[in-house]
Amino acid sequence: MKVISKIDTFLQEIYDYLMMISGVAVALIIIIGGFLRYIFKVEFYGSEEYTLLVGFWLYFIGSISAARDKSHLNADMITVFTTNQRMIRLFAIIRDVLSLAICCLAIKWCWDYFSWQWGLHPVTSVHRIPRTLQQFPMCFSFLMWGFYLIRDCVKAFAEFKNTKAEERGGSVA
Repeated sequence: MKVISKIDTFLQEIYDYLMMISGVAVALIIIIGGFLRYIFKVEFYGSEEYTLLVGFWLYFIGSISAARDKSHLNADMITVFTTNQRMIRLFAIIRDVLSLAICCLAIKWCWDYFSWQWGLHPVTSVHRIPRTLQQFPMCFSFLMWGFYLIRDCVKAFAEFKNTKAEERGGSVA
């Protein structure tokens, strides 16, 4: 488990750096584009292509980080209706398994779209940037989201099992 924890921490550091770099890059591209257009009266053609490319990486790396921390949006209201820990943990299992199923579907759709686009070799109109560079972070983020959902499912099952043991008065392993 220590090895997995170290890998996870290392990956999160990479995600953090990528988010910082891409966030700064998006801001700089927009500032430079505005500066060139309104101060020097020079058009920065295709700046939107760079903004979109970097923005995709920023958005989807951010979604990986949110999935890892379980800080993405959710509507987990079960605790409003019950304080029964067994019921709360059962609904956590249901939530995580449904999320994993939806994620698997999204992974399939992303892969189908990515592989279809790969065969077409699409590029942007001005700078001829391969569109697959914009689409790869989407596939990667869903794969990593799936990885973290598997982790969450395993954890939810273990917590549910521990709840059953606690109710019986047994020791929690």
